[in-house]
Amino acid sequence: MRVQLYLTSGPLHKVEFENKTVVVVDVLRSSTSICTMLKAGAKGVIPTAGPGEAGEMWSKLGQENTVLAGEREGTRIENFQLGNSPLEFSRETVGGKNVVLCTTNGTGIFARVAKAGLIIAGGLVNVSTAAAAVAEAGNDTIIVCAGHEGGFSIEDTLCGGMLISLLKYSHRCQLDLNDAASLALLFYEANRSNLKEAIGRGEHGRFLTEIGFGRDVEISAEVDSRPVLPVMRDGRLVKVEN
Repeated sequence: MRVQLYLTSGPLHKVEFENKTVVVVDVLRSSTSICTMLKAGAKGVIPTAGPGEAGEMWSKLGQENTVLAGEREGTRIENFQLGNSPLEFSRETVGGKNVVLCTTNGTGIFARVAKAGLIIAGGLVNVSTAAAAVAEAGNDTIIVCAGHEGGFSIEDTLCGGMLISLLKYSHRCQLDLNDAASLALLFYEANRSNLKEAIGRGEHGRFLTEIGFGRDVEISAEVDSRPVLPVMRDGRLVKVEN
């Protein structure tokens, strides 16, 4: 299995996605929130690239059965019902509803990888579930780290490295790694015993803590705490049994 990891989403315009598995990783926080929503009973999550697109989708789907959620610069977008904190998503707020989600780093990536054969939202909270699905599919795989405002992020790289480690050692996949994937694996192996501390010290982790979302950072580092498999189907991320 060829595994290519991209430390940021910048180079994606050069990548061929057909017949491949893509894992979109945004640990802080869209991947964590998507898993939380689906675990809480949301029908599906519709990722959008910007607030305008999100608002149009919300109106189109019907406001009675749809929740509009998202953030810019870490905080809830004005006139949106919810932000992007996993603490906001419960059966009471999203159960039985579609969630239109717009975030700074992660949600816009899904449209850019739409031609892939299998698209998964992956974070530390569902990393083992995501790895099992990747191994079962058996396709060449692309791991896209959302990063932070276009740059490298510690948390997404650690998650990508852990995903590769699980493929290699738990699922015994024969892997052909690009250099960034090898780097992510080494980075994870060097920090596997202190993931929470490493993420908390990272630029994005510090930023979220400073603006009052420190608990979100802790939740996002809780490995396998939300073992759901969000898979893109017809423009929505839905919970799939693996």
